[in-house]
Amino acid sequence: MNYSNKYSPLVKKRNPYSLNSIIRKYPLNGPKDGEDSEASLNKCLSIIDIVSYGIGSTVGAGVFVSIGIAIATKAGPGTLLSFLFSAIACLISAFCYSEFSARIPVSGSAYTFAYVSLGEFMGWFVGWNLTLEYAISASAVARGWVGYFQVIFKIFGKDAPEWISGYSINEWININPVAPVIIVICTIILVFGIKDSARFNMAITAINLLTITFFIILGSIYVDRSNWTPFLPYGMSGVFSGCSVVFFSYVGFDSVTTLAGEVKNPKRDLPIGIVGTLVIATALYIGVTLVLSGMVNYVHVSQNSPLSDAFIDNGLDMKWAAMIIACGTLTSLTASTLCSLLGQPRIYLQMAKDGLFFEKFTSMNKKQVPVFGTVFTGVFASILAIILDLDNLTNMISIGTLLAFTAVCAGVVVMRFRKEDGGEDGVPSALLLFILFIFACVFGVSSKLNWNMWIQISLGACQAIIIGLLWLKEQINIPTSFRCPFNPILPCLGIIVNTFFIMHLDTPSFYRVAVWTALGIRHSKLNQLDTTDDSINY
Repeated sequence: MNYSNKYSPLVKKRNPYSLNSIIRKYPLNGPKDGEDSEASLNKCLSIIDIVSYGIGSTVGAGVFVSIGIAIATKAGPGTLLSFLFSAIACLISAFCYSEFSARIPVSGSAYTFAYVSLGEFMGWFVGWNLTLEYAISASAVARGWVGYFQVIFKIFGKDAPEWISGYSINEWININPVAPVIIVICTIILVFGIKDSARFNMAITAINLLTITFFIILGSIYVDRSNWTPFLPYGMSGVFSGCSVVFFSYVGFDSVTTLAGEVKNPKRDLPIGIVGTLVIATALYIGVTLVLSGMVNYVHVSQNSPLSDAFIDNGLDMKWAAMIIACGTLTSLTASTLCSLLGQPRIYLQMAKDGLFFEKFTSMNKKQVPVFGTVFTGVFASILAIILDLDNLTNMISIGTLLAFTAVCAGVVVMRFRKEDGGEDGVPSALLLFILFIFACVFGVSSKLNWNMWIQISLGACQAIIIGLLWLKEQINIPTSFRCPFNPILPCLGIIVNTFFIMHLDTPSFYRVAVWTALGIRHSKLNQLDTTDDSINY
């Protein structure tokens, strides 16, 4: 193909809402990051950098905040099992991400994966919603970052001033002028280049790990094993309710795939980075859960700052230890903010290079940083962080992430059955997966609304039949690099699990996705672009 024009898009000039525009797919042999010297990113990241970014984006608010909510209100010491089950659910999606990232090492993450396998509309839909997810994630973490300043005041027996706690306007708007500070700092660091950002991230991730290790070692001295009884105070139902709280503590491993264009050996390092991030995060979460629930009886665990409060409100009065934890938390949340801001400009970049977003987002500075996208992301996230409080921000993150996970799980199945010419023998796998998704949605609703058990069993049986039909199809496009094990069974289970979580989200989450998607469709005339090549395979 001829890519002589600057950032030649892979879409042709035609009606953006035609059926062909919805189902045509990004060519698997299209340009990879680095093939266009003008558009290439700086390939300088090693496996250590990748794992560091993964941990930085994953191990943050989950271990310092969500864990307290899960122990106190959902599962007690059994939160350990909630983390373990959530890790298994995330690992399924992680395997799918790993196969795609090794097969298609470009910076678009789930956007590109969906575009290649499920078509242009699904690719755009996932990418558009991911851009909102990353911005909101950065804003939410920035709000949590400010919240931990209030913990420092509490340690010294003082109330935080209102300019730190925020000026409440109504139930939705809470003006906080301090929240954007960390976003601005991280944005400036990112503009300096991926090498400098990697060094900074590695340093603060190291402090993060030392802080958690400090809590586990020191806290284990004060563990009272009687606090582990009862281990399951709310039963197994509480464990599964806890999954809904801690599941999003693992969200962030997918951001590793946005760095594909900057990794020296993406086919080897990305799968290791993705799975390695989940393994390390799970070990840390389980260790913290055991120590925290052993130090403090589950009914008395703090829901706002559980780790630092464990050394204050437990009769220990170890303010020095609480201060170390609080400062370490600020560092950890800084890493999470940095990694959230890192991913979004790279999705913008890939979408713009494909002609599905504004060309301005392809602009880079001399250090090969997508500078316009980085600054735009920082400004957008800062505005959200100023006006919205933490609860409203975190409620907006979940559904976009789960939709991306679902699309990647479906896409990795479709790719196994696709011929070189883009065709497929027998019943199209995409159709079977769509039917599976519908049944999974109904199954999730039946669980949420406590429908008759036999109805749920019947829905489960229908899903098993569809998985069986996919299992019987011959796989003709097996990758030579990393392979998702037990394909299509494992990816289909991923679709079911992710959809189950989606159906248990609150109703406003669906309204937000509908409004955001409608805004994108109305304002983005995606296909009014020219290309010089007529040979692109749709």
